[in-house]
Amino acid sequence: MESVRYYWHEGEWNVPRILRIIPMPLAQTICQIPIAAGQGDRIVWTKSSTGDFSTKSAWEAIRQASPRRQLLADVWHRSLRPTISVFLWRLFQDRIPVDARMQQKGFSFPSKCQCCEAEETVSHLFIKSAAVQGVWQHFAAIFGLCLCDTGSLTHIVHFWPYSTPFHSDLHIRTLIPFLILWFTWTQWNAAKYRGVPFSTDSIILEVQRHLRTLYAARTLTSTQWKGDLHQAAVMGFIFRQQVPRAPSIVRWQVPSPSWFKLNTDGSSIGNPGLAGAAGIIRDSAGHVHLAYQFTLGTGTSVLAELTVVCRGMELALTHGLAPLVVEVDATTVISLLQSRASGKWEVQHMIMRIVCLQRLLVADVQHVFREANGAADHLAKEAASLQLTRVLHHDDITGSPPRHSLP
Repeated sequence: MESVRYYWHEGEWNVPRILRIIPMPLAQTICQIPIAAGQGDRIVWTKSSTGDFSTKSAWEAIRQASPRRQLLADVWHRSLRPTISVFLWRLFQDRIPVDARMQQKGFSFPSKCQCCEAEETVSHLFIKSAAVQGVWQHFAAIFGLCLCDTGSLTHIVHFWPYSTPFHSDLHIRTLIPFLILWFTWTQWNAAKYRGVPFSTDSIILEVQRHLRTLYAARTLTSTQWKGDLHQAAVMGFIFRQQVPRAPSIVRWQVPSPSWFKLNTDGSSIGNPGLAGAAGIIRDSAGHVHLAYQFTLGTGTSVLAELTVVCRGMELALTHGLAPLVVEVDATTVISLLQSRASGKWEVQHMIMRIVCLQRLLVADVQHVFREANGAADHLAKEAASLQLTRVLHHDDITGSPPRHSLP
């Protein structure tokens, strides 16, 4: 059996050899697969970013995912201890072994709350009991909230986060209800099995102590208190006011004498979506030597950005526009090129080609702010929306029709 390399010649698929064994429709599909020069043949698992098989990617490919629920995403936040996260997940799935729950499973015994004569249920333990109501009212008063006694755990844990327009990463109005629920549970266990008094003050104290621990460890940040910095001060948490950054002037800079500069940009209408890309090459006097636009069909922004860099460097090599500075406003692309990382399997061949062109053009790839990349950005958006594919030289740009088209 021949290897894939046998059907490849000078960087391209050897179509005549392919047609000897495969019919034309299938051969056309094969020829659309890019080749990563310098790498051995290997089987690619398309469901993972690296091309390697993993049970995780296989599971993600076949499972039926439910809609994302922000509440459950917050439960597994990194600033919560795993013990707390597991408890909250079990609580919201009605898996907490309160007396009423155990009776539903067939256990027969009397049920009595640790602070009153009521039956021990999830609703009573975490919402309705006198001791816990005092905890909710204490923290609600600090944040100026008026809690309605609905008896619904779901209602109260949704009410707190949506009482503020700021939805930062685990905002304090999401964190505090979680901590109230957790320390209500720990204090209930202490009362039931160790005889420790179950009281409002003990739960409030534990919540405050935990917040101070997070604050001391610098895992409780001012971002989580956005809109509530006054309440933070009331509770004894002082955060430095962020000094506004002074604005900086951003403009396109000409390259050094005898150098050329390539500015590129890729644009996709949606991600993935209909993609277009463009670039413009100028000299040290700011004169445009050529510009180009092309469409990519449907693809991701990273693929569009890498493709436009590669096309621009190939055009620079063809027209002798070297040495070359390449400016890209996509930090992901810069990281891939500067670290020589392999990236996703779909773009490995593109990265290797760009690295090769860098050596030939003595090219330096740099990051540029989007505000200084306006010309390339405009051309890329125009290419995506109007489906343009063309190369423009200096005389084309000044008014005459374009003379060249990309293959």
